[in-house]
Amino acid sequence: MRGVHKFALALAMTGFFGSAAFAFPVVSYVDQTSLYKPSVISAGGFNVELRGAPAPGMDAAAIVAGLHGPAWAGGAPLSPLPANAAPGKGTRLVLIFNGASAPSETACTDAAALGGAEAAPGAPFRVIAVYCMSDRMVARGALSADSVQGPGDENYRAAMQSLLAAMFPPQGLNISPFGGGI
Repeated sequence: MRGVHKFALALAMTGFFGSAAFAFPVVSYVDQTSLYKPSVISAGGFNVELRGAPAPGMDAAAIVAGLHGPAWAGGAPLSPLPANAAPGKGTRLVLIFNGASAPSETACTDAAALGGAEAAPGAPFRVIAVYCMSDRMVARGALSADSVQGPGDENYRAAMQSLLAAMFPPQGLNISPFGGGI
């Protein structure tokens, strides 16, 4: 009888997790350079330079609406680069949707070179994120997730917040909590 219960549970879990309506976002890559320090993130804020979009018709304001930096850094909302700001300058988070497959320092010097496109309707999206101080990379990450239903999609917001949380911990990934460096 016990084997029947295990089989039924396994069958139910397969149906639940195998359904197309339920897909987990995957943060597939996170890295930080020696420039990563909580004070840099707190001081730099979260102006966002965008390439591409996670869904058709989403403009810059819709892409960043409801997203915020880590609570330890004040939880500042993400905001598109001001209209008069030059791309590739200053401290900013570069988000490239459906472009290059790996986040690289190129995003800090020439984000357009990494592509970026609007996702097709109903298609999953991929985003690479690079936090830059002028032309230098501070942190980077990559995320793949299910399709976005449009502005206000809570699954999109949750996926993006998981990427931001992974990229911006309160302590650098390369620092031992016990001292002594890496």
